[in-house]
Amino acid sequence: MTSSRLTRALAFGAVALSALALAVAHARSRLRSRTIFAHRGFANEVPENTVEGVRFAASRADAVEIDVRRCGSGELVCVHDETLERLTGADRRVDETDWETLRELEVADGATVARLEDVLAVVPDDVLLNVELKERGLAADVLEALEDHGGEVLLSSFDADALAEVRARDEAIPLAYVFRTTTPSARAPLETAAALDCVAVHPRADLCFRTVIVPRAHRHGLAVNAWTVDSRLEAALVALVGADGVFVDSSW
Repeated sequence: MTSSRLTRALAFGAVALSALALAVAHARSRLRSRTIFAHRGFANEVPENTVEGVRFAASRADAVEIDVRRCGSGELVCVHDETLERLTGADRRVDETDWETLRELEVADGATVARLEDVLAVVPDDVLLNVELKERGLAADVLEALEDHGGEVLLSSFDADALAEVRARDEAIPLAYVFRTTTPSARAPLETAAALDCVAVHPRADLCFRTVIVPRAHRHGLAVNAWTVDSRLEAALVALVGADGVFVDSSW
């Protein structure tokens, strides 16, 4: 290679590295301005959906996400799955198990299954609480439980009917529609969100890259919070394409 070609190659490499550095810095800057949701209370670090986990997450994140469903005796409990096997090792369904039994089941490290009211008690008013409804028929009791909670709340669900039940009872509470698939045009989930008067949509993270969900949602006045992001790099990239928030399992 001649000296002139070498000089041009070195100059090109320097420009490319500078551009990469600027892109990384921009991505980091955008990430710092995004809302960080502790998914199930930083589920990779602490027992998910427990009082201990939520307390830990609330001291380190902008927002905490929890899952809610009804147990066999009627109480609202913070459990993601329909069954208890993955969470506690018990081979039974949540909706067939009463609270007196549930409260004794250990999730991990001494933490046990929690009721919604127990979790609400440890969420500070300056931390956004995202309550994901895992089934229908919860609206009235969830809204009642939230009456004395002083902080900002966002109710979300994959089930549009579960959100519709909330909206029928409360015209103002912020809602978010959660989804894992969509067409490249992303019209269907946005139409659902609009019909429910949502303030946000929560797409699976890869949809932010593969579809036009982010710019189209923004044109509809909807925030976009992506789930679940596994690394700082992925979080920065999702932020770079315009997502407003990310759900993460670790506090990094």
